[in-house]
Amino acid sequence: MKNIIIVEGITDKKFIESYINYLQDIFSKQYFLIDSIVKDAKGQDAIYSILNAQKISIAKGETKNIGILLDADTEGISAKIENKINPAIEKAFSLPNHIKSQNTKYPIEFQSNIFNIFCYIFNINGKGELEDILKEIRIDKNTKTPMCLDKFLKCLDGFNLAYTEKEYKKNFIYFYGYDCIKNEGLDIEKTKEKLKNYDYYSSDYLNFNHDILKELKLFLSLFN
Repeated sequence: MKNIIIVEGITDKKFIESYINYLQDIFSKQYFLIDSIVKDAKGQDAIYSILNAQKISIAKGETKNIGILLDADTEGISAKIENKINPAIEKAFSLPNHIKSQNTKYPIEFQSNIFNIFCYIFNINGKGELEDILKEIRIDKNTKTPMCLDKFLKCLDGFNLAYTEKEYKKNFIYFYGYDCIKNEGLDIEKTKEKLKNYDYYSSDYLNFNHDILKELKLFLSLFN
């Protein structure tokens, strides 16, 4: 039976795949490989579209679990569940306010078949996004290239040019990955390839045993 993870984009997909593979290596079958990871669920309508597309598989009894991963951003955990996830579930399955809290399984019966749906919202103290977590769990806190980003922002500020916080967070992690890979002494083409494939989203550069990932680990355990 299939297990589906709905994520918001390619970076989330790359990170969660890498983390699942790490858990597989450490804990063996406790965290089995997810059959399908669905990407690019950017907002309520996209979540609904993915849920709606899964109805065929659900009706055949082929889907066991659907997990949804979103960023808390500035709205917070409860708001994401209330305003993004539950409206999509209601639109797809006519079940209002179905999910009450994260990391709890909620069964849904559809055409005589039952599957579980649940969610986890990336956050630090109730706010933020995946990149905040990645910044927190990076192994080498002394890499220099990400610090150049702060100087760049100061320069932009002098010209009254905007640079969004989300762009800053994503580029910080990218520069961190670049710095780590560069220090391995690879040639430029291999460095580019590793960056393109998000190979810096791995236990070589990120502490996958960090306490901040406990809730995410609990989310993944719900697929068992």
